[in-house]
Amino acid sequence: MELHIKSKFDCVYQINGDFFERADSLAFSEFDVLYVTVLPIRHTLLPYTVKLEGARNTKAELYNGIRLDKNNYLLTLEPRHMTVYGFSRQETAVQPSPVMRLFSLIKNGDVFSAYAMLSESLKETVDKRALVAFFEGYDRIEECFWKTEPLFYLIDTNEVAHLNKYTLDGGLIDNIEEIDSSV
Repeated sequence: MELHIKSKFDCVYQINGDFFERADSLAFSEFDVLYVTVLPIRHTLLPYTVKLEGARNTKAELYNGIRLDKNNYLLTLEPRHMTVYGFSRQETAVQPSPVMRLFSLIKNGDVFSAYAMLSESLKETVDKRALVAFFEGYDRIEECFWKTEPLFYLIDTNEVAHLNKYTLDGGLIDNIEEIDSSV
C-alpha cells in the first residue's frame, strides 16, 4: 500500500523515526502503525504528530486520513499556528486544477461558471442539471498528485473514495469518467 501525504504548507516529515523531505508515495503495510510527525519549515507554525493505525480512516482538526482504494492512502495536513485566536497569514495559494475548480464552483452553487468550463463537445451530451447531479453526494475532491495522469478521487458522505479521470481540450474539461469505485 502507498501512503501519500499532502500538506498545505512547507514541511518535512519524521515517520517512525526516519526523516523525509517529501512523502508523495511511501510504501507501508495496511496493518502498520505509523507515527507521522510534521515539522513545518516556517517558524510561525508548530509541529505535531499524527498516529495512523493501519489503513483506517481518521479525521481531526489538523489532519484527514482516508483509504482511497486497496493500494492508496491519503493523509492531508493543515498548518498548526502558534496563536489560537487572531488572524493568520495565508499560505501561498496553489492554482487548482480545472476539475478542482469545477467541483468548487458546483458546490458553491455557481453552475453557470462551472458549465462554462466544459468543452463544446461535452456540452452537447451534458446539460447543467446532469453536471450538478454528477457531483451530488460527494463532500470533497482530492487529486492524485502522485500520478502524472489527470486522476482524482471524489469522496462521498460515507468517506468512500471513487477514482475518476478527466481529459482536457483546449483548457476546457472534455470528459470525466469513473474508473474504479471499489476499495
